Amino acid sequence: MSAWLRYLARRGAYAIALLLSAVWCVAAMESLTRPLYDIGKPKVGDVLVSIFAKLPVAAETVLVLALMLVCLKLMVGLLLLASVFTAVYEKYVFGGTDDAMLDVSLMVAALATIASTPTAIAYGGTFLVEVIGELMLCVIASALAIYGRGYVSRNERPSPVRPYEAGVIQTTSA
Repeated sequence: MSAWLRYLARRGAYAIALLLSAVWCVAAMESLTRPLYDIGKPKVGDVLVSIFAKLPVAAETVLVLALMLVCLKLMVGLLLLASVFTAVYEKYVFGGTDDAMLDVSLMVAALATIASTPTAIAYGGTFLVEVIGELMLCVIASALAIYGRGYVSRNERPSPVRPYEAGVIQTTSA
C-alpha cells in the first residue's frame, strides 16, 4: 500500500504543478493583452503606482516595467510546465527522476507569490485568499513530492545493505 501511496503522491505533486502552471500562464496571457492591466486594477494598481512614484523613472519606463512583470509571470508558468515535461522525459528515457526541477520550480512559484503578498496584505479580501491558496498549493505539492520519493535529498537515501553471507570470511594479512 505504501508504494501505491508514494506513486499517487508524486503524480499529485505534478498535477498541482500543472495547475499552478496554468494559473501563471493564463494570468500572463491576460496581462499581455493589456500590459498596464495590473496597474489599472483598483487594489493592485494603487500599490504599483505608489512604488513607481517613488522611483526616479520616466513615464515610458512604467510600460517597460509592466511588460517585465508580464514576462516574469510567463517565465514562472513555463518553468512549472517544463518541470512536468522534464520529469516525464526522465522517467521514460532514464527510468526515474529525482524531482529536483519540480522542487526548484515550486520554490520559484512560491517566491513569486510572496512578492505579490504586500498588496494582498494591504487590501485583503479575495486577493489575499488567492495568494494564500497559491502558497498552500506550492507547499502541498512539495510535501507530496518529498513523500513520493521517500527522501528530501539524494544523500538521505538509505544505502543498500548486503546481507551477511555465511561462510565467506576474508582476512587481510599485514
